[in-house]
Amino acid sequence: EALLRTYDRGRYIAGGVPCVLIGRPNAGKSSLLNALVGYDRAIVTDIPGTTRDTVEETVELGGIPLRLIDTAGLRDSGDPIEQMGVERSRRAMEEAELILVVLDQSQPAREEDAALIRAATERAPTIAVLNKRDLPCRLEWTEQLDLAASVPVCAKTGAGLDGLAELVAQTFPREPGAAYGELLTNQRQAEAAGRALEAVRRAGEALDLGVTPDALLTDVEEALSALGELTGQSVREDVTARIFQRFCVGK
Repeated sequence: EALLRTYDRGRYIAGGVPCVLIGRPNAGKSSLLNALVGYDRAIVTDIPGTTRDTVEETVELGGIPLRLIDTAGLRDSGDPIEQMGVERSRRAMEEAELILVVLDQSQPAREEDAALIRAATERAPTIAVLNKRDLPCRLEWTEQLDLAASVPVCAKTGAGLDGLAELVAQTFPREPGAAYGELLTNQRQAEAAGRALEAVRRAGEALDLGVTPDALLTDVEEALSALGELTGQSVREDVTARIFQRFCVGK
C-alpha cells in the first residue's frame, strides 16, 4: 500500500509536474518563468499581451521537477491572435497539476484576480505568487483571495523564490518512510503493485474464512508473479514482445 502511494510522486519526478503560470497581463508571469529557469526564456515587456502562446520549460523547485507553462495573460481582447493565446492558456490550466496564480501586489486587487484564484483552486493545488514585492504593497488580501497558499516574490531579483520552493515541496510531500529509490514511476509498475495487493487481500480474506493454506496458492503465486514484474524476476509476454519490437536483438 505504501509503495502504491508513491505512484503520484514518482510519475511527477519522472515526467515533471504540469505547472501553469496564470494571471492578468503584466502581472509578471514571464519574468517569474525566467527567474525560475535562470535565463531569459520568455520575452518580457511593459506592453500587455506580449505573450501570445504557451512557453514551456522544465525546472526543479523544492525538490520537485516542474514542467512550467507560461501562458498568455487572461483578459478579453479584440486581437484574434491574443485571443487564441488566451484560449490555449485556459486549456493548459485545465490539464495542470499545480497552478501558480501570479498577482501584481503593487496594484489593488480586482474581481478578475479573485475569479482566477477561485477557478484555479477548483482544478488543482494552487499557490498565489505575489509578485513585485520590491514595490509598495497595494494588494489587500480578501476572503475571496484567501483560497490559496501565498508567497511574496520579486521575479526581477529572484527574492522570495526560496519561499515558493518550500510551498511547492509541501504541496507534493514525500511518502513517510519511502526512499527516493522506492518510487513507482509508470502505470505498468503501479498496475503490477495493485495486482499483488489485490491477490494478497484475497488470500487474507480467505484465511479469515477458514480456508486451508494450500487452497491459497493461486492467490499467493499471482502476488509473487506481479511483484516479480517490479524486480525483474518475471516478465509478461506482452512486455517481451514490445522489447523485441523496439530493439534489434542479435542471435
